[in-house]
Amino acid sequence: MPQKSPVKQQCCVSALIYAVSAAVSTLFMIARNSELDGRWLGIFLVWLIVCVAPLIFVFAYPHFLFLEPVSRNRLRNAAIFHGVAAIISLLAFVPFSLSSENPLRDFGDSLLYFLVPLSVLVVFLVSAFALLLKRKSHLTTLASILFWAYWLALALAFVGRWYQGSGIDGAYYFFCFIMPALLAFASGAISYSPKIAHVTAIVSVIGAPFLYRELRWDSGMGNVWVMFNQPDDRFAFYPPSAVLGICSVALLTLTITTAALRLLPARWEIRKFPVSLRTWPGFAASFLVLALWFSQSVLPYRIPGAVDYSDWPILEILHVEKRGLQFHETCVKVWARLGRPRNPDSLSFSGNDRRLFQYRFEERGASAKLSEPLIRRIETVIASSSQPRVVRATVKPIRDWNADNWYFIAEGSGLRSYTSANGFKPPQEIVDLFDDLEKLPRSSPSRSELRDVCLGFCYDPLSEMGYLFANHRCFNDGHGTVCR
Repeated sequence: MPQKSPVKQQCCVSALIYAVSAAVSTLFMIARNSELDGRWLGIFLVWLIVCVAPLIFVFAYPHFLFLEPVSRNRLRNAAIFHGVAAIISLLAFVPFSLSSENPLRDFGDSLLYFLVPLSVLVVFLVSAFALLLKRKSHLTTLASILFWAYWLALALAFVGRWYQGSGIDGAYYFFCFIMPALLAFASGAISYSPKIAHVTAIVSVIGAPFLYRELRWDSGMGNVWVMFNQPDDRFAFYPPSAVLGICSVALLTLTITTAALRLLPARWEIRKFPVSLRTWPGFAASFLVLALWFSQSVLPYRIPGAVDYSDWPILEILHVEKRGLQFHETCVKVWARLGRPRNPDSLSFSGNDRRLFQYRFEERGASAKLSEPLIRRIETVIASSSQPRVVRATVKPIRDWNADNWYFIAEGSGLRSYTSANGFKPPQEIVDLFDDLEKLPRSSPSRSELRDVCLGFCYDPLSEMGYLFANHRCFNDGHGTVCR
């Protein structure tokens, strides 16, 4: 069989990239609607029923647009029509999306359960298959008009019942919602006019602002990567949205880079091969974007959610022993009733035996009662800890192959670290207090599962001391790390 030329091969690769990016970005816009409760099957079925038909029509539309003989009037008129239709749809979407009187917001539930205008979907499918098989369809003009009305209705239905934002937020949302249509068109047009296809793919970057806002932070409860650290299913509806959001960013980066490369002059070569025909730089750019985003999002270790600061221990001592890849961590926490003064009242224990390159690990917990002598010793230690101390390094994940580290924090003082790296040894009264507290009879044993998307490399001593949630803030005050 005759082999395809490198140009045709790269056109096929580009078309596939654009098509996959269109599909994934549409799935993401559906998944972010909480009505689906994070059900993968439900998300896929909704996408299959309400999105595939119009996207197939948009993919097939270039067969009509570039029908031989190619008419400039047809291209100009189509560009004007779709430009005006997009502007009208945007102007209609923004006020309705912000209004409680959104006519399709409550209809979204029934839409999600497949009660869609089937006649419109039939028009899309019939027109699309006629264009793909016969390269002409009498329903193309009608389908073009219906597409923008249908896509606007779909955007209003999926914007969410509890959507809140400004006008610019609504515009960003709609730009992101039409991004799959642009990519589907680019995928179908590449065999007719590669330049128009690649320019259209680059224009799809208009959806990037919404992706940035949506995925960077989620209502102050943590970012998209932190969702993979959730210790239980309190945010069970987020994983599909998080996975598809990450994939959308990766594929959008790949799409934009690939399209930009394809538009480079054919005479630009590296090792006697045109730069415009290379695809690997797109994958490299996508990997770098994800790696940078990941590194900025996962440190320090956090889990999704927020903590109530009204109840917080007045003293904590953490002992971490690391041998190679293995950690043994034990933390004791002294609690006090609310009010002033806050006198020691109860004791809790937490600890784990975890390893690096381990996503899930078990956290053990227990509690104990304090005797009067121990309460007096604890009060003395807390009082003495308020005195100025030497500067300590900011607490970070432990990278030494072997380590024997101690961390101490008391109410009204910064966190003190005594580690193998900084050469400081913990005061003997802290070690003795820790040992005596460890010997107390324990009750209320508990076990829970923690997760670290960094495979153990992000989980740090502060995490074991309870600074886990997105609203925890830690900084170095010159005397040690203070957490609030």
